[in-house]
Amino acid sequence: MIGNYWNSAYRNLMKRKKFSFINIFGLAIGMASALLMLTYVTFEFSFDKMHTKYAHIYRVQSTFHEGEVLTDYWATSSFGYASAMKENLAGIEDYTRIATHLQPEQIVKYGELTLRENQIAYADPGFFRLFDFELLKGDKKTCLSMPRQVVITERIARKYFKDEDPIGKILIFTGTYDKVSCEVTGVMKEMPSNSHIHYNFLISYASLPQYMQEYWYKHEAYTYVLLDSPERKAEIEKEFPVMAEKYKTEEALKNKTWGVSLIPLADIHLTPQIGYETETKGNRSAMIALIFAAVAILVIAWINYINLTVARSMERAKEVGVRRVVGAFRQQLIYQFLFEALVMNLIAFILAVGLIELVLPHFNQLVGRTVTFSVWFMDYWWILLVLVFIAGIFISGYYPALALLNRKPITLLKGKFLHSKSGDRTRQVLVVVQYTASMILLCVTLIVFAQLNFMRNQSLGVKTSQTLVVKFPGHTEGQNIKLEAMKKAIARLPLVHRVTFSGAVPGEEVATFLSNRRTNDALKQNRLYEMLACDPDYADAYGLQIVAGRSFSEEYGDDVDKLVINETAVRNLGFASNDEAIGELVTVECTDAPMQIIGVVKDYHQQALSKNYTPIMLIHKDKIDWLPQRYI
Repeated sequence: MIGNYWNSAYRNLMKRKKFSFINIFGLAIGMASALLMLTYVTFEFSFDKMHTKYAHIYRVQSTFHEGEVLTDYWATSSFGYASAMKENLAGIEDYTRIATHLQPEQIVKYGELTLRENQIAYADPGFFRLFDFELLKGDKKTCLSMPRQVVITERIARKYFKDEDPIGKILIFTGTYDKVSCEVTGVMKEMPSNSHIHYNFLISYASLPQYMQEYWYKHEAYTYVLLDSPERKAEIEKEFPVMAEKYKTEEALKNKTWGVSLIPLADIHLTPQIGYETETKGNRSAMIALIFAAVAILVIAWINYINLTVARSMERAKEVGVRRVVGAFRQQLIYQFLFEALVMNLIAFILAVGLIELVLPHFNQLVGRTVTFSVWFMDYWWILLVLVFIAGIFISGYYPALALLNRKPITLLKGKFLHSKSGDRTRQVLVVVQYTASMILLCVTLIVFAQLNFMRNQSLGVKTSQTLVVKFPGHTEGQNIKLEAMKKAIARLPLVHRVTFSGAVPGEEVATFLSNRRTNDALKQNRLYEMLACDPDYADAYGLQIVAGRSFSEEYGDDVDKLVINETAVRNLGFASNDEAIGELVTVECTDAPMQIIGVVKDYHQQALSKNYTPIMLIHKDKIDWLPQRYI
């Protein structure tokens, strides 16, 4: 029977080659577009699910409240959270800490080879207990258990050691604050693209200074806990603020309620972006929109196939009529049409997969990911794909069959069935659905285009065009003297208008917070402010608008103890106006004496347009030695 169906389907394909090509090619383009979208969506939803314990792993995120108001929310937590939570709170089986913000870039040396590297983190032994990243060489139990140990990726091993065995070799790391020699104790496979964790070097957590390993006032570690049950989440979040009170021994942030939010590992990538994120996140709403768009494209493609198939039904009406007259059963004819739909859809699907394979490298380059078809085999997504494919075959084959089989054989033989009222009504419905789906896609496309155009033309409040940024290679002896000499040399170049130093540049997170307050605040309420170290040329170089007072200037000679703040910081400090803030004193964490506000800059977008203005204080680069100055 199947052989008969195949022969009939093959004859129909060959008999109407042009028609078959148009039908299959149109279906293939629709399938390729939808499948590419759905593959990307599946990839985004597959993040961090390669770990066997992912359902019980949570990231500990920091929250700070003043009364009922949430003032700060970070992806990072204190160095001391993990061990204190394990000791004081029930339900935590294990934990790991990953510290990255302390020294995000370092100079790495092996023999004569010296390179600047990023993606460097400090991790404790729990890292390989919680996460299933593949360790190619070394022992997961001991590779991060002692000070001055480092685990590197396979690519880094080839980069530094070529064909040599890296185990036991010594790498020298020079950071902003120190220099440390580490023994290579492990080589791991590259971390998958669908992981929110990506590091090239994992230095043992015990390599950090002893005082910092459990320090509560630096929230620069990503903390992950393994719970014995997901039901523990709410209980831990409720009990943490009470536990935290006994660890708040310093004045900074003592007036705030310290809390935590536990985010399931698999949800991290598609939850909203917050402060101190390790990587740019995905967008759950965008993924849902892509799912609807993919479904709409499939609907359009299948309706187009149905309409074309029904349109040629006049040619097949007599064939079906003759078959029914000679005794063919209704069920057999339905199977025949379904088999033909299967063949057409299968050919279109194979072509669609081929098209995607051609497009996928360019698509990956566009989205900055490494999307592959392998994601379909995670979490049984492939079952959904098969069900959708079967549904498409059934719909695209069953309706054309019914359009013919619901007519009397004599009507089919005369070719009058296409002019029936019910047939016309059904085709009209299909056309309306097809055009509606097309209009929805068109409207969504126009909305996205308008949004992108708005973002492209919206003022950031800061000048970035014709600005070249150079990142420093790392901390060196006599760095400040060298930087000043470098600045003067660059300033003498004929095409250079302005040169400035800064700890961050527009477009990235300042990532350095200090707890500050108005000096004359009777309640001594500290709040967190982004502290951007810069020189007197910063405001002019980036076109910041001074709305009150002045910026730093070498003409005055005593600006090291002064501050320039933005309008959001003015409001956070409780001033009624920008002018009122000028001349007032601010007590800044880690400084000996209050600092005076000399200027206010108009709010500008330090990061993306989608983010709200944040309170920023510009502090003179010579005031606090350890504040980073990474850019010129």
